[in-house]
Amino acid sequence: MIFLPLIILAPAGKIFGQGSDSLFDFSADARVFTAYAMMNAAGGGGEWRHAGMNPIRTELRDDLAGRIDSTLQRKITNFDESHGRILEAYEAALLTDGPPDFHWSFNPKMTGDISETVESDSGLPALLAEFYRKAGIADLWAEYRPLIQAKNDRYKRFAEKAMQDVEAYCRLDSNYFSHSSRHIHFQFMPLLPYYASLTAWVNGDIYVIVGPQEDKPDKSIFYYHLLTRIALPLARSDSSDMARIEGLYDTVKSKVGLKHGNWNTLVAECFAEAMDIRLEKKLYDLDSSTVDSSLQTEYKYGFILCPTIYNSLEKYEGSTMAFGDYFPLIMRSVDLQQETERWNDFWSKK
Repeated sequence: MIFLPLIILAPAGKIFGQGSDSLFDFSADARVFTAYAMMNAAGGGGEWRHAGMNPIRTELRDDLAGRIDSTLQRKITNFDESHGRILEAYEAALLTDGPPDFHWSFNPKMTGDISETVESDSGLPALLAEFYRKAGIADLWAEYRPLIQAKNDRYKRFAEKAMQDVEAYCRLDSNYFSHSSRHIHFQFMPLLPYYASLTAWVNGDIYVIVGPQEDKPDKSIFYYHLLTRIALPLARSDSSDMARIEGLYDTVKSKVGLKHGNWNTLVAECFAEAMDIRLEKKLYDLDSSTVDSSLQTEYKYGFILCPTIYNSLEKYEGSTMAFGDYFPLIMRSVDLQQETERWNDFWSKK
């Protein structure tokens, strides 16, 4: 899984397409569509799958061709290249009130890991609005929304069971997520590369945005994102142990180009990845080679604590403690020198 974290807050009281009292909302969001359409129009053609892009993405890219002039395309490309990951238009669109004007609409006092320059940078809303208007996104959204909504809806039946699995594994109160978030918005976005995913905390709401998947929809798609929301507050609160091994962040950055987040988010992601693999092993009976391969892949992406956490979780599972109480025990068991040596040895063989 390729995880592009966006720990941000956005418009207070603004719910896009909420249609029921359920914690989960599967309504497609025009902001997400517009932002990723703009990414594709600017030439963002990266794809992880050898077989190529999702057919919906390919079709939209064809539809976008010729809709914007070279001046606007250069604007989009230059903006994308000149801003850091948190400010990239296709992630930060959730900080706006959406079409047609895409004005900034968030409370800076309630933001997470957002650059202080966001609020004063008027370039993003203006650029999104110009693209929305000139590319005729309103018409394209009317055409593509039913297709995307149908894809979203395929995941509905798995959401509640996935939450129950996570709550049971972490030994949480059954109301944990409803206490910490108003809604969980699931957005399947075929305009993304395969396997890409993004999670965002938007003014008390969780947004889960995932790219196309090779596998058929099942409940495992939710595990990583729900687990991240559990691990991140714990990482932020465990200041002494986090600080003790914070040097590992620079160790990771020396080999992996981290363009987003910070030490807290990286540790939370390591826990979420490791717990995701443990959960899938238990529930789907994964063999050892599949587990080892998954751990190696995540390690290569920079999740340096993933193997250590994965092994520590066996003791947690044998205990009766809630995960929140066990978290500091795992953190205290991390050996800074050992982790550094293992990381350096791993890359010396590449």
